Formats: sequence, structure tokens, C-alpha cells
Amino acid sequence: MKLQNVKLSTITRMRRFLKSNTGLETVEAAITIPIMVMIMMAVFQFGVLVYATQMTQEAARHGARMGAVVQGGGGAVVARSEAASYVHRALPIGNPQVDILAPGGIAGSYLRVRVSCTVPNYLGSLVPGLPPQWDVRGEATFRQEGW
Repeated sequence: MKLQNVKLSTITRMRRFLKSNTGLETVEAAITIPIMVMIMMAVFQFGVLVYATQMTQEAARHGARMGAVVQGGGGAVVARSEAASYVHRALPIGNPQVDILAPGGIAGSYLRVRVSCTVPNYLGSLVPGLPPQWDVRGEATFRQEGW
């Protein structure tokens, strides 16, 4: 009789354990929180990349425009300094570089500016196979004005 009660109580306890939700929330949180953190970091990284791309393009456009309206030569120097100033204000990360691809100088000639920057990869240590940094760049071309 006593052995049968022990078996019954063990079976009853097993049924209660299987029907209870104790600890289930902890297991769900342990699975979903790291996934959500990775998704949020990926969204943040994507935002940084988009912002850096837009700022390099805008800096190149600003520098080329300022260099194109300079009268009397020196447009390439003005374009480089304006683009560098703009990108350093707008994009404090990375190591921005400004290159003059076409110097302009004569009315009607082209002034072309390229701004490039490296953006750090914040997910690089968490996701194997990703590069440690991304290179973004923007280019702009204007015709040298003159009258």
C-alpha cells in the first residue's frame, strides 16, 4: 500500500511540474533578449552607415560648390578646405579624407571632389566574418563658374 502511494505521489508531482509555467518566462527571456539586442545593434549600425554616407556626399557637394564659385583661380584649394571643414563638423567618427579629382580653375571646366571616410563596425566582435570597418565615400562635380 505504501509503495503504491509513493508512485502515485510521484506521478502527481510530475503532472504538476509539467503543467506549471514556473521558469518558462526566464527561458523565454534568455532566448529573446540576446536576439533583440543584436537586432537593435544592427539597426544602429545601419543608421551610422547611412548617416556617414549622406554626410560624405553632402561634404563633397558643399566643397565642390564652394570651389566652383571662386573667381580668379584657387577653386581646388577652397573646395578641399570647405569639404574637409564640413565633413569634420558633421562626421566626427572615422578618418575623413578629401581628394580633388579634377581641379577646375578655368571657367567651364569641371571641379570634382571625393570625400571618403571609414566607419567602425560595432557588430564586428559579435558577428564573425564582418569587416572591422566600412569605407564610405561621396563624390560631386560642378562646373567652374566665371564671368
